[in-house]
Amino acid sequence: MPAFAKNPKFIIGTIVVLWVAYIIYKNFQLEMVTFYLLPFDILKLQVRLSAALIGAAIFGAVATLVIQWLWRRPSNSSSAASAPPSA
Repeated sequence: MPAFAKNPKFIIGTIVVLWVAYIIYKNFQLEMVTFYLLPFDILKLQVRLSAALIGAAIFGAVATLVIQWLWRRPSNSSSAASAPPSA
């Protein structure tokens, strides 16, 4: 057995990857999910559950990155402390 396979990080990572693959595989076998966008069945959207889960995960990741970027960028407000003009 290779030395890297004895590393606990490798073992835990392998278990997590196999678990995620199992969850995705099982979700592909589920029925369609119906989203009713307008009342009285005027407009409805049917998607697979796996597509909804993957879309939610991607949206969450992108939203988190955008919020972090907005939070950490420097502000452009003119209320920043500056030295008084010399007379």
